[in-house]
Amino acid sequence: MVIAESLSLHLRGCSESDTADHMRQNHGAWVSGGTIHRWIQDYSRRLHGFLSLFKPRLKGSVHADEVIVKVKKEREYSWGAIDRRTKFKISGPLTLTKSYRMGAKPLYEKLRDGCEGLPPTIVTDKLGHYRRAFNKYFYHTGVKMVHGVPIACRKHGLKHNNNPIERENERIKTRTKTMKGFKSHVSCKQFLDMLDTMHNFIKPSMALKGNYPAEQAGIKLPLARNRLLLLIQISAMAF
Repeated sequence: MVIAESLSLHLRGCSESDTADHMRQNHGAWVSGGTIHRWIQDYSRRLHGFLSLFKPRLKGSVHADEVIVKVKKEREYSWGAIDRRTKFKISGPLTLTKSYRMGAKPLYEKLRDGCEGLPPTIVTDKLGHYRRAFNKYFYHTGVKMVHGVPIACRKHGLKHNNNPIERENERIKTRTKTMKGFKSHVSCKQFLDMLDTMHNFIKPSMALKGNYPAEQAGIKLPLARNRLLLLIQISAMAF
């Protein structure tokens, strides 16, 4: 219970030190910020391994993009995609550069092989890596690509805009901007994976009228009130 609440508080916006203080004052649990940091790393690995056993079903257009995060004061790129209809986030790699081989290619491979069904459309900005990856994994599949959609399309309400992934990127930026960067590539990736787990399985989506992206994507786990605690317990029993 202490671990699940600590993780939830930190992922929802509290700093490690504020989370530790909350647990001490409200539960008498003496944990340090460093302990919470290690819990994020540990349970990110555990949950990522467990949840990789499930394939979300794609139901709407998929929107792909990369977002900048700071690691040791340097820019790195977190690649991802989101299903417009289910709001399920497909987590991609974290790369040092805007790389086709390390970024766009594995993201599109995951979209094809790590998901159920094919999206009707994949929407991206003008980065050429996305078209190259689409041609490798989705050419001749019947999936349509809308490539080169500028961010300005969102304010004009055009039919094919990249609003879903732009909103998703803002979610990541809002949470990470107060952290003043990450100390390592690995810890950054583990934190981002936990954020996506929270988005998909733990926090109800206003866009889905209080439902959860994972359930909308066909991943139905017996999670009740304390969803993160139950997800940790279920993953522990699976291995």
